[in-house]
Amino acid sequence: MTYPRILIDQEAVLTNAAALKKMGEQQRIQITPVVKALAGYDQLIRAIAELGFTRIGDSSLRHIRNYADLAVEKWLLRSPMICEMPQLIELTDGALISEERLLREIEAEAGRQNTSYKVMLMAELGDLREGCDQQELVQLAILAESLPHVQLEGIGANLSCYGNILPGVKNMAAMADMAAAVETAIGRQLAVVSGGNSSSLKMLAAGQLPAAITDLRCGESLLLGMIPCYDVPADWLRQGAFTVETEIIEIKTKPSLPWGESGSCDSFGGTTSFEDKGLRKRALAALGKQEIYINGLTPCDHGVELLGGSSNYLVCDITDGPDYQVGDTIAFYCDYAAMATGMCSAYIEKRFL
Repeated sequence: MTYPRILIDQEAVLTNAAALKKMGEQQRIQITPVVKALAGYDQLIRAIAELGFTRIGDSSLRHIRNYADLAVEKWLLRSPMICEMPQLIELTDGALISEERLLREIEAEAGRQNTSYKVMLMAELGDLREGCDQQELVQLAILAESLPHVQLEGIGANLSCYGNILPGVKNMAAMADMAAAVETAIGRQLAVVSGGNSSSLKMLAAGQLPAAITDLRCGESLLLGMIPCYDVPADWLRQGAFTVETEIIEIKTKPSLPWGESGSCDSFGGTTSFEDKGLRKRALAALGKQEIYINGLTPCDHGVELLGGSSNYLVCDITDGPDYQVGDTIAFYCDYAAMATGMCSAYIEKRFL
């Protein structure tokens, strides 16, 4: 058996996918599963698609290539690079766009490949990631309508991922207003108005999304059963689908405070504060910052505290935990950041339960 490894509870993820799809249907909202954190491991992606979703969202063409034959629309949920245009048109059905230059590049490449390509124009609602103000959004929509190889599918917005801005009545109303302005400008109804991601689930569950919103892009809720920004579990979804295990390679009793002259930062540019708890039993585990976002790990066993780590080690206080021995495995629950980085790591084995 090889460590470190991520254990993936496929049943829990599929249960969440089905529950999200059902709730969306009850509210007349289409759910787009966001699978970018699965890093192209297509076994689970194919199983999600088989539940009857019409679109899958990802952020990497390299990942999408692994399931390019899947009979579902595949969307690149970020603005593409110009150097990616041939692969973009070949592998995906649509992408998020917020720049005129990218629209024109898509038109040119789709023309060369003799096909039509869908776009979703992104609106800025205050989170300050990608997106246009209303005036630019309308101008891009008019341009998209004039391009023979571009199909304007709709508009979308991002919240909570960069600026930590929550969806609410005010910004969702602004999204509805932007959709209405675009529809007036192009003289037709948009097929999709995507009102954000998993952070919008509270509004979805409460029936508070405007009627204009027709789609949500859900990743963290699908995979982990969590509502981002609020950092709370959705009680109607399952949590704990991703755990990481590795071996313990040292157990010793040591002081809780380092000694000697301190430098300005650690090997990854960070700083750590230490509390004097006297002598403590500590375990080193073979996993570190080079492989996974360690601040997103929570020990599975009661009484274990993750103190920190370095490139290739986790440092744990096991004084009040199980009676571990060198060579035993230690397990951690993953949050979204730990899951996403761990799944992309070539040095962590992936095992589906």
